[in-house]
Amino acid sequence: MDAEQKIDVKQALRVFDRATKEGRKEGNEWHYQGLAVSTDFDGYTVFINSPKVKLTIFFHNKFSVDSTSSKELEEFIRLLKKLDSE
Repeated sequence: MDAEQKIDVKQALRVFDRATKEGRKEGNEWHYQGLAVSTDFDGYTVFINSPKVKLTIFFHNKFSVDSTSSKELEEFIRLLKKLDSE
């Protein structure tokens, strides 16, 4: 299975919510556990970024992922799962 298909959008949104509540705000971003999260001007698009992976979640839970390698994407997915389960 392609690693990108393993993205759980609901899980990612829960992590985003947690980051905005528990993270450190700098400008338009919150920083939390190695992630930088933000939204576009109207809040309909969510950005969750690690140093090597960029996850963009659009309206209706569509998403795109930009990563340097499948290994980095797998680590990003593990981090989302870990932060969601803490």
